[in-house]
Amino acid sequence: MLIESPQNQHVKRLRSLATKKGRRKQRQFLVEGVRALEEAVGGRLTPDTVAICPEMIGNERAEQLATELASVGTRVLRMGAEAFGSFSQVKSPEGVAAAIPIPDEGLRALDDAAELVVAAVDLRDPGNMGALLRTADAADADGLITAGTCVDLYDPKVIRATAGSIFHLRAVTNVDPDEMLKWARERGISTVAGCLEGARRHTEIRYRSQTLLMVGNEANGLRPDVAARADLRAYIPMPGQTESLNVAVAAGILIWEILRQKTA
Repeated sequence: MLIESPQNQHVKRLRSLATKKGRRKQRQFLVEGVRALEEAVGGRLTPDTVAICPEMIGNERAEQLATELASVGTRVLRMGAEAFGSFSQVKSPEGVAAAIPIPDEGLRALDDAAELVVAAVDLRDPGNMGALLRTADAADADGLITAGTCVDLYDPKVIRATAGSIFHLRAVTNVDPDEMLKWARERGISTVAGCLEGARRHTEIRYRSQTLLMVGNEANGLRPDVAARADLRAYIPMPGQTESLNVAVAAGILIWEILRQKTA
């Protein structure tokens, strides 16, 4: 059966995932494209529904992925171009998209033996959030926490910016910073604040075996009340003339210094 109408109930459900309200109600988020679906196959989050538009597909891999996912219980819907285009969030759709369940996980989902967890506090930009998650994934971090007033991790722009890393890294969202600090303290996890006030050069700090690295808002940095309660505060020297680094770049520099010390 080919779904043609944009008013079809399945199409309307997929379209609702473009909004935060719709994602909260459905407890799902939307991914698009062959690459995203390839990352989903065998990842930690199994798609609930895959939508295929035969008119738009220019890559036979899309059909193969739909077949692979159908074999593990994913529902496959075939749609016309008008129906598919009504919910697509990209300029040039590849004709394949999926609705992925949002995991209902709190801090308890993170391993007590986690060696590295990255936390974003009040991070607002979708591109920065996606890049941060991708960076944490590249470093084989044990998890990502979004705390305070962050952009929705499951916003379509964030998901695209993760380049598939959303399927690899365990993420805990909408955490209160106080709760996060308490969680780390109770488990003996060292907290490191990326900031300037009262901080030491990042290469002069001896990082512990279990670390929670916290980075803050693009404009204002890590909020002072959170930075003040960190066990360690680290800054990155900048001999050039720019005033600041992109938050994902800064986090990457700190993360790789932590990894360098662990593997030295």
